[in-house]
Amino acid sequence: MSDLARVAAALGAASSVAVLAHIKPEGDAIGSTLAAALALRAAGKRTGAFNADRVPPDLRELPGAGEVRRAVPPDQEYGCYLVVDTANGDRTGGLLDGRRPGTLVVNVDHHGGNTRFGDVNWVEPKASSAGEMVLRLIRTMGLPISPDVAANLYAAILTDTGGFRYGNTTAAALRAAADLVDAGAVPDAIARGFSAHRVVGEWRLLGEVLAGMELSPDGGVAWIEVTSAACRRAGVDMDVAEDFIQYPRDLAGVRIAVAFKELSDNEVRVSFRSSGSLDVAPLAAVFGGGGHRNAAGCTVRSGLAAAKAAVLPAVEALAR
Repeated sequence: MSDLARVAAALGAASSVAVLAHIKPEGDAIGSTLAAALALRAAGKRTGAFNADRVPPDLRELPGAGEVRRAVPPDQEYGCYLVVDTANGDRTGGLLDGRRPGTLVVNVDHHGGNTRFGDVNWVEPKASSAGEMVLRLIRTMGLPISPDVAANLYAAILTDTGGFRYGNTTAAALRAAADLVDAGAVPDAIARGFSAHRVVGEWRLLGEVLAGMELSPDGGVAWIEVTSAACRRAGVDMDVAEDFIQYPRDLAGVRIAVAFKELSDNEVRVSFRSSGSLDVAPLAAVFGGGGHRNAAGCTVRSGLAAAKAAVLPAVEALAR
């Protein structure tokens, strides 16, 4: 029996399923969570959608986003926990900690560094996204794909392929997206939803960040930094800067783009984006993070200056 078949069998046998994903969620995490919860609920199962962090503003237009809870209520028990788009159990932000002994954990993920923390695991690094995998799972289980499920899965694939611009934009990903449009996903409405909550402070922050963008001497590496002070001046939270890394990535000649986000005086979130065959996942792993070949990240426990001093030489060495 294949890993996909084992996952389908485990979920088919469960009467109740809690669906969750990694902290600091993006479109693939939230879209896959909601799609799985909605599809399994339509099959008669009691389901809940959870994430230890709040749903980012640009994802709140996704169908069902308002039902995502940050903790499993203590008076609710689930027979199965389905964890999507999450490389290891620690990345669930503690949501696996309160389950009763013997509760089945099903792990569906596309990160190559997945630790196979579940009781049942399906890990497929060649998949473009968890959303693509959840679509295959729903089909394997013979569940209907409603327009709401389709919209969430389309958003998941759209996010992790960078709007179908990244190297993981495979024929399978494009076929999946086309099938989801046939099932009721509306591409322009989903794209509008991503930007529906933008505020003027976001553009002011972006202007300040881009004004400080820097390049390596050979132009192969570009980086930006988003400071806590800049966010305060713009009157916005740090999470609005999630897609700012696209700007240095799109510069001519840049092979690796880096974004440094100052979460506190002693914590910096670092994001990496690369082009072509350059694999930034091992680079992120050096600093305790992970991800995919062309998109990865890590958290450095230091100040911003120290984080840049530690990370940039390694990035420039890889880009040569």
